[in-house]
Amino acid sequence: MNGERERESVFDAYARSRSAGGAGLSVMRLGPSALTFAFFVEESFLVPTVFVENLRRGARITWDSMMAAAWEAVEPLSADRSAGPALGAQLLVALGGNEQRAAADPQRHVRLALAALDSFRGLGLPRHEGRGYLELGRALVAFDRPTDALTAYERARALLERAGDDRGARALHARSAHLLNGLGCCEQALAEAEAGQRVGARLPPVEPAGGGTVGDGHLSAYLHHERVLALTRTGYHREAEAAWEEWRRETPDTSENAFELQASLARLRRQQARHEESLDAYLRAIDARFARLNAASLPVRELYQTNAVTVFGEAIGAAVYLDRPELALALLAALATGPPPGTARTGAPPPATVATALRSLDEEVTRLARRATAVTVARDAGALRACDDRARTLLETRDDLWHEGTRAGRAAGGRTVRELARAIPRAVGPGELALCYLPEGTGRLRLFAVHGGAVTQHVVGLGVEEAARLASAARRECLGGAPPEALRQLGEALLAPVADLAAGASGILVAPSDTLADFPFHAASLGGRPLISRAEVRTLPTPAALAWQAAGGRRATATPPRVVAAGVPRPRYELLPELPAVRAELRTVRAAFPQAGELGPEEATAEAVVAAMASADVLHLAGHATFEAHAPNLARILLADRPLFAFEVAAAPRAPRLVNLSGCRAAAERRTPGGEGEGLAAAFLAAGAEAVIAPLWPVRDDAALAFNALLYRELTVPGARLGEAVRRARLALRARAEFAHPGLWGAFTVLGTL
Repeated sequence: MNGERERESVFDAYARSRSAGGAGLSVMRLGPSALTFAFFVEESFLVPTVFVENLRRGARITWDSMMAAAWEAVEPLSADRSAGPALGAQLLVALGGNEQRAAADPQRHVRLALAALDSFRGLGLPRHEGRGYLELGRALVAFDRPTDALTAYERARALLERAGDDRGARALHARSAHLLNGLGCCEQALAEAEAGQRVGARLPPVEPAGGGTVGDGHLSAYLHHERVLALTRTGYHREAEAAWEEWRRETPDTSENAFELQASLARLRRQQARHEESLDAYLRAIDARFARLNAASLPVRELYQTNAVTVFGEAIGAAVYLDRPELALALLAALATGPPPGTARTGAPPPATVATALRSLDEEVTRLARRATAVTVARDAGALRACDDRARTLLETRDDLWHEGTRAGRAAGGRTVRELARAIPRAVGPGELALCYLPEGTGRLRLFAVHGGAVTQHVVGLGVEEAARLASAARRECLGGAPPEALRQLGEALLAPVADLAAGASGILVAPSDTLADFPFHAASLGGRPLISRAEVRTLPTPAALAWQAAGGRRATATPPRVVAAGVPRPRYELLPELPAVRAELRTVRAAFPQAGELGPEEATAEAVVAAMASADVLHLAGHATFEAHAPNLARILLADRPLFAFEVAAAPRAPRLVNLSGCRAAAERRTPGGEGEGLAAAFLAAGAEAVIAPLWPVRDDAALAFNALLYRELTVPGARLGEAVRRARLALRARAEFAHPGLWGAFTVLGTL
């Protein structure tokens, strides 16, 4: 990489001419190993100065935390119109080092990659431009513009050759091979992969830096993977076998490498019609990456989930083909890698250095909450997204710090696919029925049923698209009070394959697919009657919840429970109608639990509610609630002084066991491929709550009041269980003529495993 003249780093030039410190930024140097990553064009990058200060306080430095800090530095750098090529170089690091954030908005990804290129043009920086086109090509692939991506890669090829950038050229070959394999041009993909391997063979080794990470090893595995895949798809099975063995010999024994190796072997065995061996290889691949992934933060887990969705689909298909429904269901559960509800803040107290860093992060959370308040009141959509990005970064950093500092060992709770296959049937008790729905690539909707210690599989009598259409229509019926015809039709179709089992079940557990995530299964029709009239019905975020509830480990509850009720009928900082039922709800809680603490319309500040979370067993929170799908971490309930945001809740050290959110769409969330959510209710689960009651859609004030009065009456019955109490409250509400429509009594759902 000596095609460019010796020059000052664009970051050093920026820091010297514009004083990066004045923008709250510091230069972080990695050395030559940085350039082994295609998204680095310099050996350094910028991070917020506070990130460096946290390191001095004892925060652990990891590759993920550095890349998250690089993303945070983009906003203040963008505010400086004279940042020039330093902004472009920083954008490439931020986009390449934060795949999940980049992928969240493909259009923004393209726009930022073009901005990076614009900052380099005319400055005699061919390596920077070449790698900028590499990132643009990746963005265009995600934007579903493969032809334009190929054009970007060709422009990158010419620039990287001019710069003499062999490592950049190697990355280009790898990405071209991946795109061509995806387009079915397997012979061209093979040529690109082998060209990349030839370039790699002549590269000198580089000592790793920055958390022990070096990009060469990743690219080597990437090229091996694309070569084996191309050979497999073109039918050269013997050559593919030899290429796979060569890859295995050259690859260090790590979980990351094992996933790619075993997934490639599984595809080869499938092509060879060796189906049992193929399934075994798929299971080894998924165990290598996912059995211990629950120790990672949510963005890291989601990145792995997203990148592995195709492999999971193939593995489930292999299990279905071999009539192994218990393994297919276990694979669905394995995709959910998060900790069980109620276990998020377990472990010994962190050491002093980590505790100091955590306090610093908590102060940043508070500052962000103030900024987010101004942004939400001003309805600034761009700033809203920026606050959501910042919130996700803070939560990721806090999660990493907490679990490193406490050594909570969440990973020890991970299970292999075969262990899940044994645990899930045992978790469904006598008389209970568990239903898990899976959309297939063929357009069919498959149902896995767990009953009597066994798993069976069925095909639902309507396709995925028709189910999605009916689910959307059912939601409109519930919102508008129209006759629930779609609700009835979809319910009958979804339950038809197991109608006999459902009719006799004492309890029904449902893990819906994303298509059905908001469908009120408890209100679904079976034989002309709502399902809840036959049995207790609970909706689970993922099949893994079945294994969670069998694992135990729940916190003890005080007797009587410590109850806190808080509510604000109308916040003074928003022009919203008053909710008169809020005060009545507070009185309802106090009537059921005379010792309950109360935070009224003036006392229910964000600080007071967070403080109550630290000691309460039950928290009732009522008021206006808001959710925007593009900024789920800024989901909020409007309190006396300002909103309480989802990211604040998720960062809290403790949450009550049971939280009742009486606010419109408080259950709304953005879901990851593994079924984990980002939203207000999901934040309480992330902070340690075991169950959250919340409405799926906006509901009438009087219906919410009546439901809560019935619910708390049932919860005060000695020995009451939450699931049965909610069922009785729903049925009692349905029995009243003014609330008989399922859009009213069916709005309330229970999330979690309590």
